[in-house]
Amino acid sequence: MPEDVTYYAVVSDSRTVQSPSGIARRRTLVTSGFADETLGRDLKWAHTSAIVEWDRDAMDFDLIEISETEANQLIERFREKWSQEG
Repeated sequence: MPEDVTYYAVVSDSRTVQSPSGIARRRTLVTSGFADETLGRDLKWAHTSAIVEWDRDAMDFDLIEISETEANQLIERFREKWSQEG
């Protein structure tokens, strides 16, 4: 069954949605609620509590909802940046 996915740019300090410090997503699962994940430097999605904590105003960053197309563009930029950093 299909799932809904909402992507977020992680924005803190002087960062913008065009140059975020990270990317997160919430996968709304048809049978079991939702799964929140962030993209790691290994380019794998891993569990995070950041979205829930952000919802509660418990974090010092902001999450800006972005489209899947924007998310894919950011992922590619992170892939290039992180591969150059080693």
